[in-house]
Amino acid sequence: MKNIVVAGGGVLGSQIAFQAAYCGFDVTIWLRSEGSITRTQPKLDHLKEVYIETINLMATPEGQTPSTWARGIADYDTFDKDKCLEQVEKAYNGLKLELDMGKAVSDADLVIESMAENVDDKIAFYEKLAPLMPEKTVLVTNSSTLLPSKFAKYTGRANKYLSLHFANSIWKNNTAEIMAQSKTDSKYFDEIMKFAEEIRMIPLPVHK
Repeated sequence: MKNIVVAGGGVLGSQIAFQAAYCGFDVTIWLRSEGSITRTQPKLDHLKEVYIETINLMATPEGQTPSTWARGIADYDTFDKDKCLEQVEKAYNGLKLELDMGKAVSDADLVIESMAENVDDKIAFYEKLAPLMPEKTVLVTNSSTLLPSKFAKYTGRANKYLSLHFANSIWKNNTAEIMAQSKTDSKYFDEIMKFAEEIRMIPLPVHK
């Protein structure tokens, strides 16, 4: 996977996008309106500063304790402050915001839906998205309260649809819960487990 699209630029959507970009992926955030851009860009600006502050703290004795170390940013044994700061700049400058859904997902390897917990809105999103995605695209939801089985039939690719749920403050609370639904092909479950590791998460497979 190389091209990642995050649908939704809220608190977690913006964090997921920034973390994936920090880890070297090409990331686009799809947003519904110009107003969404004005709400999302400040979140990205803030995340850049948070990552920089966290990395600078990690370079001090006070920042090298289990309670302060950000495992989503670097491993303790291989931490390189300058390299991490360089990754932050590259992530921030490389993130793209896009209002055209078709353009956003035209070459997507993975689409991460991170929208509000509203059933009707999610269904409408999936129905609009379904004909626009390339055959290769895997689709996941970051929903924290709604089961993926509730939406699989609306995605147009139930075999490539599952949950990938993150915790807030992703750079520090670096866990990702991966849960399939009955029609998910195990191949894509494994791909998402691998992707979670590649963005420095600890993947937690959920089988029930």
